[in-house]
Amino acid sequence: MYPDHDCFEGPDFVGIDFSKHKTAVIFHDDFLQHKTGNHPESPQRLVVMKSAIEAHDVNEQVEWIEPGLCEEEDINRCHTRAHLETIKRTAEKASAENSLVWLDPDTPISPDSYRAARRAVGASMMGVDMILRDNYQNIWALCRPPGHHATPERAMGFCLFNNAACGAEYARAKYGIDRVMIIDYDLHHGNGTQDIFYNDSGVLYTSIHQSYHYPGTGHIDEIGSGDGRGFTVNFPVLAQSGDNEFALYAREIIAPIATQYKPQLLIASVGFDAHALDPLGYLQVSTQMFGKFVTLLRSIATELGIGILFTLEGGYSLEAQGEAIVQSLVMSTKNRFDTGDLPAPNRPSPGTLAAQDRLDKALKGIWNL
Repeated sequence: MYPDHDCFEGPDFVGIDFSKHKTAVIFHDDFLQHKTGNHPESPQRLVVMKSAIEAHDVNEQVEWIEPGLCEEEDINRCHTRAHLETIKRTAEKASAENSLVWLDPDTPISPDSYRAARRAVGASMMGVDMILRDNYQNIWALCRPPGHHATPERAMGFCLFNNAACGAEYARAKYGIDRVMIIDYDLHHGNGTQDIFYNDSGVLYTSIHQSYHYPGTGHIDEIGSGDGRGFTVNFPVLAQSGDNEFALYAREIIAPIATQYKPQLLIASVGFDAHALDPLGYLQVSTQMFGKFVTLLRSIATELGIGILFTLEGGYSLEAQGEAIVQSLVMSTKNRFDTGDLPAPNRPSPGTLAAQDRLDKALKGIWNL
């Protein structure tokens, strides 16, 4: 139990050579055509992030790749046909009326939203190909609409199709891998991703998120069922939590579970809405911690000999998003790191330690935390 247990402290994780690692950013102008009106999940999010990358030296160290459109069958691995048809028909209605059509109070559709959503799923699939076929180690899919709230049957929470889940299912279908680990560090719980894999041991879903916040799921006792029991791992943290809690989650929960599960692919659902500047949440994660979090994920992936696909979810402070994506890419492209680059928490709050203890008990006999 924290603070005695210290994952990734020792000679195996000091001075790891990343010099042969390749990093790419997947982007397409179609992602800007998902129009949302006066809405926090807007095309400007990607405009700001792309501009921030291009203005920084890190731009010289990444490849920019344009993704193709996925096929409808690629969506149907995770979503019902009725759900796909709803998105398609609603986009056609928006085009005919030349206006936004709202699926729910949070989730608008514009004429080009269906194409953008297919392109976002295609970005995840391309990222999987580049990792499993072409030996890239770090792929960043800067795509929208986001996906982790999209359940098999419905769109919600700004999300249309579940990009991370579709990428995981594509990896299993095309490459025959047995174990994918999805790490969700958006401020909001990815209820859609959890629902898709709740009974499935082939995809381990784990999330850190603000408790008692939208969509109200992701409790500690939600650990999966049937064959998937123990393969859903939720770590809800209270409002005002920040770097200490994220560091604890990285070192005390993700790291030991990954070591035991031995995934063949990591997929990270990245939400910069956990940043202290974000207007839609109440977490206090710093720009630097986003970089340190990436470094620990790279450490895990390197030890396991696998790659990481980062897919974009939320984040609504334009200033914070620009800073956080640059810091994340800096740490994605860094050739070497030392222990100072890894998340190193001070002692978290009693409430966080109590939550960790409850999670340890919920997973007892399944994972050794």
